[in-house]
Amino acid sequence: MKTHLFAAFFPLASLTLGCSALVDLDALSSGGGSGSGPIELPDGTYEFVDDAFEGEFELGSFTDMEWAGGRLRLESEAYDGVFRSRVFDAGEAVDWTTFAWTPAGPYLKALPDSRGKETGYAEGSSDMSANVLLLHLDGTGALTSGAEAMDTSGGKSNAVVSAPSGTTLSFEEGPIGQGLADKLNTHVAIDTIMGDYDFDFDEGDFTWALWVKTSSSCVVNRVFLGVDTGFGGPHLWLGCADGDAFNACGSGSAEGRAAGTFKSNSDDASDGVPFCGTTQINDGNWHHLAAVKKGHAQSQVILYVDGIAEATLGTTFHTPIFLTGSDFALGALLNGGYQAEGTYDEVAVWKRALEPDEVMAMYRRGGARLALRVRTCSDPACAEGDPSFVGPGGGDGWFVDPTGTLGPPGDMQLDVPRARYFQYEANFEGLREGDGPGLFAVKARAQR
Repeated sequence: MKTHLFAAFFPLASLTLGCSALVDLDALSSGGGSGSGPIELPDGTYEFVDDAFEGEFELGSFTDMEWAGGRLRLESEAYDGVFRSRVFDAGEAVDWTTFAWTPAGPYLKALPDSRGKETGYAEGSSDMSANVLLLHLDGTGALTSGAEAMDTSGGKSNAVVSAPSGTTLSFEEGPIGQGLADKLNTHVAIDTIMGDYDFDFDEGDFTWALWVKTSSSCVVNRVFLGVDTGFGGPHLWLGCADGDAFNACGSGSAEGRAAGTFKSNSDDASDGVPFCGTTQINDGNWHHLAAVKKGHAQSQVILYVDGIAEATLGTTFHTPIFLTGSDFALGALLNGGYQAEGTYDEVAVWKRALEPDEVMAMYRRGGARLALRVRTCSDPACAEGDPSFVGPGGGDGWFVDPTGTLGPPGDMQLDVPRARYFQYEANFEGLREGDGPGLFAVKARAQR
C-alpha cells in the first residue's frame, strides 16, 4: 500500500494546472438549465452548476483525474488527484453565498448514529439497523483510567479506559475524524450489560468492524476487539497474528495479518473456527477489518480486510452466545491478555450479518476521500497571486460531507470576499490505487 497524504486535511504538493475558461453571467441567458451558463432563481440569486463534462467539467484542469462513468474520479493508477474548476464570472462583483456538491457516496463521513439509515447517495449508503455498538472515538486531550468513550448506537454500552496509574491514552488523526491510540498496557472495557441485552447474540448473526493502524509485532496474537468469559463461555476475538504463533495463518509467515477466533464454547475443540487473512496489516497504515458470523449450527464466518473477503470458513457453533457483563474489550481481552498497540476508529457491532456490499461501503467511507475548497478572484484567470483556496468560515480547512446528516451535503455557507470571479478545487484520494471517490456535480450561488 502506498504511503500517502490525507488529502482531506493537508494540501497536496504544488501542481501544474492549465488555464480555466470563463462563464460570464451577463453574456448568457438566465434560466439556462444545467449547461455552462448560470440559472437565475426567483429570488434573484444566480446559480452556477457543473454537472456534465462538455462545457463544464472539461473546462477545468485535471491532475491524475478523469471523467468516466458520468463522474469525476481518479485515474486507474492514481492514489490522489486534484481537479480545479473553470472560473465562474458573475459579470460584476457579487456576494458568493453558498456552495454544494453531489458525491457518489458518503466519503469521510462517520457511520450514522442512533441506528440511522442513509438515503440520497448513488452508492454506499449505510443502514445501521441492529447496530448495538458505535464508538467514533473522536476527541482531544489525554484520557486516564476511568474515562469514557460514548456509544452512539442508541444503546448504552459506553467504553471505559483501563490504564495503569500515570498512563494516558490520546487521540490521533483517524481515517474519519480522530482515532484512539491504545498502548500495550492499556485497553478499553465495553459495558455489555447496560444496553438492554444488546449483546445477547444467542444463535443469531452478528458483525464486528473497526479501523486500525498498527506497526507492532503480531507475535503471540494481538486482540483489537475481543471477549473471553472462560469456563466454557464464548471466546471471540478479532486482531492480528503471524503464522508461527497462529496456525490458521499458515506456518512460516512472519507478517502480521488480520486474524481471530469465533467460538461459542472456549472448552469445546470442535466448536467454532479460527480465521486469518492474507494482507499484512501491521504496516503502519490504516486498515478496515470486519468479521461476520452467519448462521449457528451451520455457520459461515467471513473475514474482510479493506472491504475484501480474505477468508470464508464453514463451522458449527454448539451453544448460544451471550455476553452478560463487562467482558468485551477494545485493545485486549478484558483480563488484559493478548494486548495490542495501535490506533482505533469507528468501532461498530451489529446483531446481523452485513452483506459484502455493506462492508465495502463501510471501508470506502474512509478509504475513498473527497474534500473541496473555494476562492474568489479579482482577475479572470484566477492567477496564483489571487487569494488562496479556503474552507468553511474562510479558514484553511476543507469542505467535507458533514457527519450527523443522513444524506448528501446540502448548501454550505461561504465566507469569501465579494468578487466577480469564483473557482473551486476538489481533492480526491484513495487508500488503494484507482479506488477513490466519485463527484457528480458542484454548484455555487451568487447574489448581486
